[in-house]
Amino acid sequence: MNLTAKISQDTKENIIGRIGGNIPEYFLNKVNEIDNYNFYLSFQNPQEKEKYISVFIPKKYNEMIDNNIYPNCSIKVFVHSFSEESNNEIYTIKGLNKAYIKGYKKVESDVFNFITESKNPRLIQDENYYFKDLEKNGYDFFIQIDEDYYPENLIKENYVFGYGALYLYKHSITAEIIAGFWQYS
Repeated sequence: MNLTAKISQDTKENIIGRIGGNIPEYFLNKVNEIDNYNFYLSFQNPQEKEKYISVFIPKKYNEMIDNNIYPNCSIKVFVHSFSEESNNEIYTIKGLNKAYIKGYKKVESDVFNFITESKNPRLIQDENYYFKDLEKNGYDFFIQIDEDYYPENLIKENYVFGYGALYLYKHSITAEIIAGFWQYS
């Protein structure tokens, strides 16, 4: 059984987060941690409803390309309490229209959406070098964030992950959530 959430541009019911827009207020006093990064999304942790997961990407795409696999994945992941959207536009991705994330919904194990908590990822490139070091160091697959499920008018420029997906992993002992790797098609 998977748990999915989708992007919704027309409803404000059952909202668990958002993609795009300004950084959450939580980061206003943590700008040194997000310097040279842009805000991508923030969503409710499906396993801990009082916690949210925010993802930041490097401002330079080449840095993302060169550092896309653990232990050198350049994507930053933060876990924090709910936080309203700030007025700070410095870290906003200009080519990404803000939209809400609606969810979660229990679905069959072969069904995926924009955000999918699953036992196993649906990989674009099924090569074990993406995840072997993660597993060796006690990380298990947690959530997939997949650009295949963007609505038509969400992106004004290039896809953030090259029409790909980001794979978050969670440590089996510490519960730390990290960006394990990302793939593009």
